[in-house]
Amino acid sequence: MDPTKRVNDLIVITDRLAGLLERENEALRHRRNTELHEILDEKVTLSRIYESRIMGLTEESELLDEVDVELRERLKGLGEKTGRLMEENAMLLKIAIKANQRVVDLIAEAVKESSHKSGGYTATGSSGKNSPRKVAQTVAISVNQTY
Repeated sequence: MDPTKRVNDLIVITDRLAGLLERENEALRHRRNTELHEILDEKVTLSRIYESRIMGLTEESELLDEVDVELRERLKGLGEKTGRLMEENAMLLKIAIKANQRVVDLIAEAVKESSHKSGGYTATGSSGKNSPRKVAQTVAISVNQTY
């Protein structure tokens, strides 16, 4: 394939990936989870295509010498922008994951605490706490230790 065409294709892919990362970062900042789910599939696909195209150009870097300087500069600028967006995306995803983990931990702790407070059921089917049957079965005993 013609090197100029390859660079033009990569510019289109990189620009599209940058736009998608901007959308995802914005959705992460504002916790718009529905939008995040919509973006995910396209992000995975574009990332794979981007990676394969970059690797292809990296392996044949001498082909870039045949490409117009303006196109190379444009690709370089888009690559830097995408790199910044990826770093920001990684940070925002890390924050979102930590926040979600805290929520899960709080829910787990609340469930754990509530399960200790409720008695549950015994083998006879009565509730473990304050059961009338349980009270009736408990007998006070005192021992006279005088001889």
